[in-house]
Amino acid sequence: MMKRFAAAVALSFALASVTPAFAEGSFRTAAPQNFSAQELQAYGLDADATQRAVDLQNQGYEIRVLSEEEAAQYQAGITDNQWLLLGILAGVIVIAVAVAD
Repeated sequence: MMKRFAAAVALSFALASVTPAFAEGSFRTAAPQNFSAQELQAYGLDADATQRAVDLQNQGYEIRVLSEEEAAQYQAGITDNQWLLLGILAGVIVIAVAVAD
């Protein structure tokens, strides 16, 4: 029983310690700048998204324009939802092993 529990704990720690694999290579983005509502809409934002972006800029957030490749690199690796699912899976494994004995 102890060996199975130790193996389940080791597996859960191994899954939790996996670091996201980001796309290789580096890139440089343009310096952040303040965009007007008209400029944001010219980039394809709808009226609601434009208003939200302007509000965020007024709160001190920076907006950067990224190429499609740069945006894809921000999405590389494991998402928050995938981390959550891995954590739940590890918890289920630990509980299943503990209950099995």
